[in-house]
Amino acid sequence: MGNRQPVAAWNTWDINAYSQLTGLSPAQIQQLYVAFNQQAASTGGRMTINEFKNIYASIVGISWTFNSDAERVFLMFDTDGNGVLSFEEFLMAYLMLQRGVTPVQRWSYAVNYYPLTQPGYLSAQEAQLLFNNMQQFYNIPVQNTYFTQAWSQLGGGVNGYVPASSFIQAVVPLIPQTYIW
Repeated sequence: MGNRQPVAAWNTWDINAYSQLTGLSPAQIQQLYVAFNQQAASTGGRMTINEFKNIYASIVGISWTFNSDAERVFLMFDTDGNGVLSFEEFLMAYLMLQRGVTPVQRWSYAVNYYPLTQPGYLSAQEAQLLFNNMQQFYNIPVQNTYFTQAWSQLGGGVNGYVPASSFIQAVVPLIPQTYIW
């Protein structure tokens, strides 16, 4: 999902950029950033799995508890595999775990987080990576049928790239709704 570095010093542009990327208000981004830093202060601005659990219990408006799935979810967002989350990794986890977000919005958040070779478009490899990560997120049994069907519906796109939104619109309906919330 990308190897992103934490934001060292925040300014209005940073907050507004994250707001535009996520759809959260600047005030919500600021609230998350403050909460993240309070929890992660003892680990140099990185969040451990225990801090990850604690922060979700303390954020106003959070609507999901995930004790049984916390480790799986944490590991999915620890994109560089170092055992801790940067603010950017945490923000992505926060967005993905919200109730009231449609599956299409959730997949779109994930696409916005990826370092795509052509912004707004997915190659087969990028689409497969997105699918694999979302498969892990939703705990969908491992199989390639959904990806293969969605990709073939799009005909391989132009020069091997398809609009990300088209891929999302093609793949989400193929996955049994018992896995997607």
